[in-house]
Amino acid sequence: MWLAIKQIIALIVSLLMTVFPSSEFLAGFEALELATKEDDCLLNASIVSDVHIDVDWPIGEWIWANGLNDLERSKDTVDALIVSGDLTNYGDGPSMESFFRIMADSSCAENWVTAMGNHDVGHVEDTTQEGARQRFVDLYNELNPSGQQIDKAYYKMDINGYRFVVLVDDGEDTWDHPDMAEEQYQFLDDALAEATDRGLPMFVVCHVPVEGVNGQDKIWEDGGLGDCSDRVQSILEKYENVFFISGHVHTGINGPLVENAFGFSCVETINGVNYINLPTYMIVNRYGVPWGGMGFQMEVYEDEVLFRARNFGSSKWYPVYDHTVPLV
Repeated sequence: MWLAIKQIIALIVSLLMTVFPSSEFLAGFEALELATKEDDCLLNASIVSDVHIDVDWPIGEWIWANGLNDLERSKDTVDALIVSGDLTNYGDGPSMESFFRIMADSSCAENWVTAMGNHDVGHVEDTTQEGARQRFVDLYNELNPSGQQIDKAYYKMDINGYRFVVLVDDGEDTWDHPDMAEEQYQFLDDALAEATDRGLPMFVVCHVPVEGVNGQDKIWEDGGLGDCSDRVQSILEKYENVFFISGHVHTGINGPLVENAFGFSCVETINGVNYINLPTYMIVNRYGVPWGGMGFQMEVYEDEVLFRARNFGSSKWYPVYDHTVPLV
């Protein structure tokens, strides 16, 4: 009974926070160009999620291109653009190609780290799930500016010496409930193991969050990795300074107000693993800043990783939502 009451209260508060900006939001923003906070930044990356490109809705393509223009005008080089899944709304060929071509035309970042989401894999309209994954691979290889080539929708790459690992739902009968074959678990473990001796933070990008982290269980009960979660977490927890970047649940960037009221944050450290859950770029968010266009500028320094809240569409910083994660 009490759980049901808490869920109703959470729903009402989230609706109010969507319609009326929170007190944190009213603390203000800074309309400034994209630039690193300090000069000694070692890796500068823009991270967003849930772009949901749909060629039948052209305004979404404009919103995506407009946000990438913010990166293109950056004072400092953007080393990577990270998109944590749901690149498209229905995974169709024209929309997937549009997503990548807009990025290629903008010269927004030197490297792309893009993951497929459930809308790209399980909601495809014109092919099988395996066909959708292959289409993603082909377009990535054709259009990305770095020359990085991948042979599967899950892959690894190094940027400025930092290891990135991208995961994907590789089941054939799944929809919104991810599945991973044994081969992908081993791939994740091996990819982290071979880079751990560098002493640098490592980044895992997966559209769907692990169970119970960043408020997933409160926001969307079935919105986590499900049966895959324990296995993924057990691998992540073997290594130091691992960051798990996800999206999917459409939670707004938030800070102390949400953490105090509901007990979760969009940036959390649990059992030594740092979990970052991103807002949806295209659709209204809950439990925090509701606007689209939001994401983080991730700046890696020698002893910390700084996540700076930014609206890439309006070129505004939201410093009240910044998160700093110390490295061990």
